Amino acid sequence: MSARSLFDPLVAAYDAARPSYPRRLFVDLEWLAGRKLAGADIIEVGAGTGIATRQLLARGARVIPVDHSPGMLGRLCERTPGLGAVRADGEALPFADAVADLVCYAQAWHWVQVPVAAAEAARVLRPGGALAVWWNDVDGADLGWWERQQQRLEAMSPGYRRDHRLRPWADELRWTGLFAEVVTVSGRWSRTLVLEAYELWLRSKSYVQATGDRLEDFLAAERRSLLKAFPDGMITEPFHTVLVVARMDPLGEGVVIAPPVATLRDP
Repeated sequence: MSARSLFDPLVAAYDAARPSYPRRLFVDLEWLAGRKLAGADIIEVGAGTGIATRQLLARGARVIPVDHSPGMLGRLCERTPGLGAVRADGEALPFADAVADLVCYAQAWHWVQVPVAAAEAARVLRPGGALAVWWNDVDGADLGWWERQQQRLEAMSPGYRRDHRLRPWADELRWTGLFAEVVTVSGRWSRTLVLEAYELWLRSKSYVQATGDRLEDFLAAERRSLLKAFPDGMITEPFHTVLVVARMDPLGEGVVIAPPVATLRDP
C-alpha cells in the first residue's frame, strides 16, 4: 500500500463541499438491516473525512472508520476527536471474524473488487448482520447544464463515462452467494450551494482532478455554464440516493438466495 492516496490532495475540498446523506437513508438502513443503529457495532469502509461516520455516530452507533488515505483519516480524526480510525481497505480488513453488526460503504463500494470485498464483509459480520452500500448520484439527466458538464468531462477527463456507476450492484452481491437477502431502496432530494461552494464540490471529484492541466479551463467553462442556468449564483442540484443492503443468514447455517426486492422510498 502506497504512503499517499489519490484522495489525499482532495481532503480540503472533499470536507468542505461533499454532500451528507438524507435522514431517510438511515431510517431505511435500520428497516432493511432489521436493527437500530443505536448500539450497533459498525465498520465503515472508505470513510473519507467522516461525513457518514458522524451521521452514524449521531444515531448512537459505535463506529470504526476505515480508509486507505492517511490524509482523509487525518481530517476525520480532527473533525471527530477521540475516535479511533484504521488505515486499510475493504479487500483486507484487519479485524477478527464475526465482530460487526454492520459493514458500511458510503460513496466507496465502486472502488473495490466486489467478490473479494463482499467476502471480507461477510467474514467480519455476525450472524444476521448486514453489508450496506450507498451513493449520492446527481439526478441531472434532463438538465441542460448537467448535460454540458458531462460532455466536457467525457472530452477532458481520460476514461470518464457518465454511467460509471450504473452497475447491477444488488445482483453482484447476490451472485456471491454470501447473503440471505439483498434489497435496494432509493429516493430523491436536492441541495443548493453558492457557486464557489459548488466549484469546491467539483474539485473534490477524482475524475475532475483527472483533467490535469485542463482543470482550470474546465472550471472556467463550468462557471459560465452555471451562471447561465443560475444567474443568482445559487446552484440547486438534485440527487438520487441508492442504498443496497445485503443481510447475512441470522442463524449462520448457510445461505438461501432470496428473490430481488426493489422499493422506492422518499429519503
